[in-house]
Amino acid sequence: MRRPYCTLCGGNMHHLGVANSLPPFWSQMPRFFAYPFSVNGGIFLALLAALTIASVKLFDPSGLLVLLPIFILGSLAIRQGLRVIEFCSQGKSRPPSIPDLFDGNPTTLKMLGLILAYSMLVRSLGHLGWFGLGAIVCLSGLLPASIMLLAVHGSLREALSPVQVIQLAVRTGWSYLGLVLVLITTAQGPNRVIALLPAATLRQLSEHSPHVLLVMFVVSTAYFNMVMGAMMGYLLFQHHQDLGIVPDDEHATAPADKRALDLARAVILVRESRYEDALRHMAGMVADYPNDIPVLEYHHKLLCELGGDPERVVQHTERYLNAMVGAQRKSSLVGALEAARRVVPHYRPGSIAVRRALAEEYFLQRQFKPAIALIGMLHKEAPTSDELPAAYYLLARIYSEGVRDDAKAVMVLDFLLKHFPGHAMTGEIEKYRKVILSLGKTDQPGACAAT
Repeated sequence: MRRPYCTLCGGNMHHLGVANSLPPFWSQMPRFFAYPFSVNGGIFLALLAALTIASVKLFDPSGLLVLLPIFILGSLAIRQGLRVIEFCSQGKSRPPSIPDLFDGNPTTLKMLGLILAYSMLVRSLGHLGWFGLGAIVCLSGLLPASIMLLAVHGSLREALSPVQVIQLAVRTGWSYLGLVLVLITTAQGPNRVIALLPAATLRQLSEHSPHVLLVMFVVSTAYFNMVMGAMMGYLLFQHHQDLGIVPDDEHATAPADKRALDLARAVILVRESRYEDALRHMAGMVADYPNDIPVLEYHHKLLCELGGDPERVVQHTERYLNAMVGAQRKSSLVGALEAARRVVPHYRPGSIAVRRALAEEYFLQRQFKPAIALIGMLHKEAPTSDELPAAYYLLARIYSEGVRDDAKAVMVLDFLLKHFPGHAMTGEIEKYRKVILSLGKTDQPGACAAT
């Protein structure tokens, strides 16, 4: 009759909601910045632009009546941001429509009250010296939690309750801290948009078309407001089970990140010491995700650590190295090769392109012997390979710049000029050869005196 428990460790289980299937917060940044460009978001931004232009045409900027359109535009932006948080916290993928903003809940006024309360508190703390400064920093870090509580529950009392605010921050954990840092950066967006304009264009617009700058600022502010709302709502949706948020019925089941779940299963199998099952599982994942670097990396790491199948290690390492070269992830090549060589000591990749990329990485790390060993005899192994000129040009650089043996470098360059006349790299090879020879003359005894 006891609640569900883990048969491995004996600990009680609890329902995670969608937290076990949603992709991590940091991986969804492109989605957040694309969020306002949906139909509803585009309509709202166009509405704000139209209202801004109408306000400029109808109201005198120096009169008191101009405060009315400013209040309307600000209220719409605030209301939209709060509704975005609410929608995203329920798992809804689309921004609210214009009618959704007028549901009768006066959260805009409550938001103004929240900002006023925080401003008064910050002003009071400002008189307390260093202690007050530290308190202001903490208070600023908790402001997003207050805004999220107001958006979800619509209660100013809960948004101002220290207990509720701190509980939300604690329950969301490190993700909340990451969210705060991202929000601080994103909040600078409107100013950065204006700063992107050239100084001459900015000066011309401010003199002849100030309303264009105003529209840009209003629309960019509303855009980044929606982006930040989507971020906060997504974090709430990730932790909706702990926070007591009820997802929308149509979105109660979030789309699972199958790849992340499959990787998690492999990690569990390893922790249970079921290594053969983990290897079979990872082999299936490699078949499903043949070019996925994290999948190939974990499989490679597992194969090399177990070390029971050298042939399989070689076969998979070839695939892994080729995938990294194709994805321009060359910084990890050396580590992958050396891990494979702990199982197969004399292993060398079959691909000339991979060996050249490896030699280049060794060269950058000032490890010249392994670099030369990878490409030093390619003219015998693959005399007609299209990769040979680039590999041997790199070899000449290693001899000249690394080993300081210009004679061998010139010999390699002469080999290329003789066997690959008219190649696309011929001009570069000849230029490099002249540089080596000229530097060699300069280094000769008495060269400075003769000059």
